[in-house]
Amino acid sequence: MKKRILIFIAGAIFALICFITINITMKPFSTNDFCGSKCHFMNTAYQTWELSTHGSNNIGYTVDCIDCHLPPKDKYFTHLIVKGYKGAKDIYKFYTLDDYDVGEMSKFVTEHFTNATCLNCHDNLLAKPANSAVQKAHRPVLIDPDSPESKCITCHENISHQRTSKLFEE
Repeated sequence: MKKRILIFIAGAIFALICFITINITMKPFSTNDFCGSKCHFMNTAYQTWELSTHGSNNIGYTVDCIDCHLPPKDKYFTHLIVKGYKGAKDIYKFYTLDDYDVGEMSKFVTEHFTNATCLNCHDNLLAKPANSAVQKAHRPVLIDPDSPESKCITCHENISHQRTSKLFEE
């Protein structure tokens, strides 16, 4: 019985050390600065994010890159797995592709973007709209949330990355 308890305690300590190590290691790779300045093919995305409402606004609240591009942090294991997968994919692309087509990537992200990402933060937007005009404008989303026209980014395409032609001409 004592051997089992010791094995359990050793396993718990090992798991705690792994948990702490993973979180310390992940922290520098989860910053907006890392996405924008350390990763050269993300420069355009970073610059356009800085110009957007999510990057700079009157109330001083900043939405981090990982808030939109990864599952919510409160879903820890899903967040960790997707972060590892996307990070490995980005490293692979960085070292194997000769060029990175910003327009193609933007199109791909737009096609695969879901309203669930926006609703992670804006969950009361549709339930408690600010006024009747907001309610009326968002009615199609409530009626048919799965239609392409009901995607948040259909009407709010510049909300996270400003589409400025100068930035896309690199």
